[in-house]
Amino acid sequence: MASSASDLLKFEKQTTGENSGTWGTKANTAMSRLEEAIAGMTTITVTGSNYTLDDTQYSENSSTTSESHLHIIKTSGTLTGNRDVIVPARTKTYLIWNTNGGAYTLTVKTASGSGVIIPQGGVQYVYCDGTNVEAASLGISNDGTKLLDTNGNELITLTTVASAVNEFTISNAATSNGPQLEATGGDSNIDIELIPKGTGTVKSGSVPVVIAGVHSIPIPATGMYTTSTNGAAAGSAETSSNAVMIKTFDFDASTDEYVQFQVPMPKSWNEGTVTAKFYWSHAATSSNFGVTWGIQGVAFGNDDALDAAFGTGVVVDDTGGTTNDLYVTAATSAVTVAGSAAAEDLVIFRVYRDVSDSNDDMAIDARLHGVKLDITTDAGTDA
Repeated sequence: MASSASDLLKFEKQTTGENSGTWGTKANTAMSRLEEAIAGMTTITVTGSNYTLDDTQYSENSSTTSESHLHIIKTSGTLTGNRDVIVPARTKTYLIWNTNGGAYTLTVKTASGSGVIIPQGGVQYVYCDGTNVEAASLGISNDGTKLLDTNGNELITLTTVASAVNEFTISNAATSNGPQLEATGGDSNIDIELIPKGTGTVKSGSVPVVIAGVHSIPIPATGMYTTSTNGAAAGSAETSSNAVMIKTFDFDASTDEYVQFQVPMPKSWNEGTVTAKFYWSHAATSSNFGVTWGIQGVAFGNDDALDAAFGTGVVVDDTGGTTNDLYVTAATSAVTVAGSAAAEDLVIFRVYRDVSDSNDDMAIDARLHGVKLDITTDAGTDA
């Protein structure tokens, strides 16, 4: 009885008593073929046509023959169209490394079955079930730091930063479908730390998740109150054409005047510095439109004495020019809140017009419409 080929790897199975004098050579070839199926690699060139893996039996791999039993198939060359790598219709796993260039796809499949697109620049396991080729893993970049979709787009990038904490960047090339990260398994308490970048939105289901960072607290003039000492006057006006009512505090041009407002700070506030922008306008004036706005704050916790000094004031300059136009200042530099600030403290802010500043030269009242505070949070909720 003659030798026969094994079912899957196609090495030579010898009949008892056969191949006298050459049995050792044939056995060594068969064992090499087994070894190559576990750890062997070859590089094939795929450019202008599909490539069918050579299926020569009984021999070890060379540069052009006996490729089908190998474990790792590396493809190279510049694709000139969508190309296929054809594997035998037998059960086997392959590790495919796509190093091709060219803006086309590379698919691993059987001659008549379906297949898997291997991401360009990626490494991916596939499995032939005897009819079709299926994905046995997601594509991974050849440096092992990126998880890729079938088009080679980066889904997750893993970077080790100086603190030895792994940072995951999640992106998706599809403009209509944002990336999704889902934690599953038996443990219902899974922590996922997300650091947003750009303008993307993190959602839980369809609901946006509040992310620790900079958040705004708007304070309209109607939420402020004038001080008993050198307080700004409450103002009210109606525009002439469209009857838009505005509520303001009007700050004198010759004396520093003040208003205050108080904010029970959210538990998520990091107790650090804040910044502010001022929304203001002015009535008719013929020249000089510079105004200098200032803000300072002090924090109070349970059982703290309320007669406490404000922190250092921080000012920002702005220039008007058109009667009854709204102006918005740039953000102030960092404002340090006085007191030993703690979570959920009541912070009282004092706003003033600094008429002694050389940049404040407008000779009429400056009307304050509101203030936008920016605070930094270090927790996603205030629970």
